[in-house]
Amino acid sequence: MVQFPMNSHEQYVYEVTYSVADQFSEAHETWLPKTTEQWITTAKLDGFESEQNVLGESPEVRLRLTFETFAQWTAFVESDAYRDCLEQLQPMTEHLTTHLWEPTTISLHSPANDGTQLTADGCWGDE
Repeated sequence: MVQFPMNSHEQYVYEVTYSVADQFSEAHETWLPKTTEQWITTAKLDGFESEQNVLGESPEVRLRLTFETFAQWTAFVESDAYRDCLEQLQPMTEHLTTHLWEPTTISLHSPANDGTQLTADGCWGDE
């Protein structure tokens, strides 16, 4: 069995996704840079990205914060800086969700030893 780690530097990725309610667009434009500065200066972040949905679908915004350890993520979400900023964001948004992701390994082998193999296009096929 061959295993390929999907990320050479294992990190925890925390996502905050939401859509901004129309009446709060200006407030959000003020909130986001202030919050970004506060979070990156007070938390042990490995990275921070703000992304916008290109297709205009909901959620419109995704904030991706990366942490080297689970303990660093835990300290962040338990911090007053995080809680205060999220409390400010909540009334400005629709469909606010958060998710924590960790790296996983994908094993490249046939699920059943039935003579199939991984083909050049990445699909399982007959030998």
